[in-house]
Order: sequence, then structure tokens, then C-alpha cells
Amino acid sequence: MARRPTLGDFAASERMFAEFFKNSDVGLAIFDPQLRYRMLNPYLAASNGTTIEAHLGKHVEEILGDIAPQVGSAIQRVFATGQPVLNCELSGAFPTKPEGGHWIDTFFPIADSTGKVEQVGAVVVELEANTQIAVTELHPLTPTAVLRSWKDIAQYLGTCVKTVQRWEREHAFPVHRVAPGKGAVVFALRHEVDLWLETRDSRARPFEIKLRTGS
Repeated sequence: MARRPTLGDFAASERMFAEFFKNSDVGLAIFDPQLRYRMLNPYLAASNGTTIEAHLGKHVEEILGDIAPQVGSAIQRVFATGQPVLNCELSGAFPTKPEGGHWIDTFFPIADSTGKVEQVGAVVVELEANTQIAVTELHPLTPTAVLRSWKDIAQYLGTCVKTVQRWEREHAFPVHRVAPGKGAVVFALRHEVDLWLETRDSRARPFEIKLRTGS
């Protein structure tokens, strides 16, 4: 018979979540139904050019300016459908970040014990300036600029999913995860994959890589 979780187990889990939230190297936020920031981590606050305190309790429009309608629409869709909104590509500037930026956002439901969506979480990946230039010049905000799943990545490389997953484990293949837990959303940027192929150590079983053609 499985052991029932204790209060100590729950406390430990909360501490682990707090550490993950605080130290993650992607932006994390939680929004309420009024589209206000309830929580966010230091990474996202810094990415937005201001502090955590400046966000809390504020509506997305107060922080994100012209980008807010896109973010607000995605959050409202999650509240309405209970389904995640994956890999939203956002570009622009806002009051606390006048130099602008480029992001890939994923929004997911946070439900109570009855299944009602009480809050919406967001995972925000900010692309570096040179990454934005590369993506924009080669494939301006098109689906082909971002490989959105293991299947897409494998097809781009001309191999199978299991091989790509092994390359990630053993050879630092550039895969990004933008949602926690089982079934985490993964994506890869085409220019990073191309660079990995170009710099691949010739001693690391190069015959396993089937170079794609016509791309």
C-alpha cells in the first residue's frame, strides 16, 4: 500500500518549487483572472527591465504596453478553454524595456482540486539580440524558425526522435524546455541546430547524423 504524503512532504515540495521558481534560467509568472501578476521570478523581472515588486498586482497593460494585448489574449484563452497556449512568438518594446526584445511564451492552466482554472502560469524564453537577428533575417517569425516538438526536430535532422534525445543527453544537442513536469514543451531554434551541426566534434560518431537536404 502506497504511503500517504505527510505535511513534511508537502513542505519539502513547496521549498523545492520555490527554489525552482527563484533560480530558473527562464522567465516564470503566474496571473489571476484579472490579468494581474501574482508571482514572477527574478529572471523575468530582469528581462522586463524592472523589479518583482513593480510587477506584483499590476495588470499586464501596466507592464507590457503594446505587447499586452497579445499576452492578455493568450491568458484569457487558457482561462476559457483550460488548455495551454504554446510557443507564442512576441516581439516589441514596452515602457520598462524601450530597447525592445523577442520572446517565446507558453501559457498553461493552474487548476484547483475541482479542475477549475484559478490561475494561469507563463514560461517566458527571451531570445538574445543576436538570436533575434538570425531568426528574423532567415525566417521572420515563421513556424520554420522554431522546431516545436521532438518530431519536428527529428524530421529537420532526418533522423528519429530517440536519436535526437540521445544526442541531447550525450552530446549537448540544443533543446529548450519551456514547461515543467511530465510532457514538458520542448523546442529548438533552427540556427542553433545548424551551429551544433557545424561545430559537432568529428570524433563523436558523425556517421549518425543524416544531414537534411534542400533546406
